[in-house]
Amino acid sequence: MSFDTIERSLTDSGERFCMIRAEFVALLATAMLSAGTARAQPAILQTDVFAAGESSVHTYRIPAIVTSLKGTLLAFAEARKQSSGDQTPTDLVLKRSLDKGKNWQPMQVVVKGKDQEAIMNPTPVIDRTNGAILLLCNLFPDIFTQYKPGSGRQLVLRSNDDGMTWSPPLDITEQISDPKYWASLCVGPGVGIQISSGRLVVPSWHFEAGLEGTFVDNLIYSDDGGQTWGKTPLVPGFGDESQVVELSDGSLMLNIRATGGGGCQTHHRRKVAISSDGGKTWSKVYHDEALITPCCQGSILRYTRKSDGYSRNRLLFSNPAHTSQRLNMTVRLSYDEGRSWSLARTIHAGPSAYSCLTVLDDHTMGVIYETGKSLYGKIRFARFNLEWLSHGKDRLAKAR
Repeated sequence: MSFDTIERSLTDSGERFCMIRAEFVALLATAMLSAGTARAQPAILQTDVFAAGESSVHTYRIPAIVTSLKGTLLAFAEARKQSSGDQTPTDLVLKRSLDKGKNWQPMQVVVKGKDQEAIMNPTPVIDRTNGAILLLCNLFPDIFTQYKPGSGRQLVLRSNDDGMTWSPPLDITEQISDPKYWASLCVGPGVGIQISSGRLVVPSWHFEAGLEGTFVDNLIYSDDGGQTWGKTPLVPGFGDESQVVELSDGSLMLNIRATGGGGCQTHHRRKVAISSDGGKTWSKVYHDEALITPCCQGSILRYTRKSDGYSRNRLLFSNPAHTSQRLNMTVRLSYDEGRSWSLARTIHAGPSAYSCLTVLDDHTMGVIYETGKSLYGKIRFARFNLEWLSHGKDRLAKAR
């Protein structure tokens, strides 16, 4: 009997029964998720990580998550102190899980915004050569300076102990931007990646008044573990809030929230650009017809690749799959490096917005996403296996 069948067979009958049901479902899902890939049953387990009002925070927004080399989950968010608005006073916070998302440790304030400062767009990246966790984020002095060149600052922090402690923020703004002309300097939000060469690559975007007054995308990168940073040329056209993945041939695919010329309000699709030379040049940008979207961020991530010994290449994508509203958080699976998305599964059909994918050390998958009875009421983590995502049609296997 599958997990879905067992869950549907349970009916609510009073508060105590609901508690027993929730505990049973969680234990059953954990057991199924923990089973070896050869005998795993389709399973999903969801837990709330942040909730509006907790720790005197008005609203938690913009989640990001990574799995450390030790298997620790690190879930980041903006803790907006007074309202839900962008650039309002905001701290950057973190919760860690040592049991694959079933339980979460007390919240840590990683970067505290001073006075009216907003610390925004958490974008972590793992350096797999030494296990260090880098966290990139943005500092805005106040709500009035978003479009003032040089006012937005790019910060980088480092943790060498799985996120328990962090270095002081390092300001790299002058290395990766033109402070005289670039405004609203941002990364992600989501994650950065380490590509096959060892380079750390992070999606970036900014506002440039000379380009018809809208947002443009590029990449920033480091070849020395985050000590120094460079930037690539801009992607043609307009966009913001992008995520990047390395394809099996070494190319970089940038998946972008379309803006300018109507953007997501007209096309209702994610925009894609590909670079075969590390971001020095970009292909003609196109809209991915399969990736329907409202105006919202999305997440893309590598799951498996043949060069690592797996039988198939697999990419993951998550976003609210709706053309006009932030609803229906969905995870998709591609077997052909993003040319098509043959499988999809709804994580949550109700209100949902920003999300971030991760792959856990036991090869299950996770997505952290904004949700709640009213949008932005909670940030929730869902952990699931390939059998659940593929409706039982796929399972992990090494190439023979």
